[in-house]
Amino acid sequence: MPSTQAGPPEIAEPPGHRMLVQRSDDEIAAQPLDDASVAHAGTSVRFPAPWPRGRGTWEVAPDASLAVFAGVHAVRAVEPSGATRGKVRHGCWCGACRETHESYDEYADRQNHRYPESGSVGFSTDGGLVWAHVRGPSSERAS
Repeated sequence: MPSTQAGPPEIAEPPGHRMLVQRSDDEIAAQPLDDASVAHAGTSVRFPAPWPRGRGTWEVAPDASLAVFAGVHAVRAVEPSGATRGKVRHGCWCGACRETHESYDEYADRQNHRYPESGSVGFSTDGGLVWAHVRGPSSERAS
């Protein structure tokens, strides 16, 4: 991705896998690599992002089949097609806010939500489990 539109590329090394990943406001690009850091031809994957990159954290599954975004108001698992595989809403990371937001659009223009504290998200080594650090209360179980 052009550097004017995205963060720096990173090499992620979940056990047994290596990939080059990069996040823009609109998407994550993931490119699996071999042991010599050579890209596997035709294996690039892109995940649409539910909110801009400055509004939370993210992680790509070890097999690059899923990306999980931990945002200001929710954790969302997204497939490359853009389909949401799961979503859990939680308390807003903006410390003074007591709302349980339904969507990013509710606070996109609020100055006090520009640089919120942030949660974190990660995958188990086999990609079968997602851990997320969120602000309570959680409004629902993962769907």
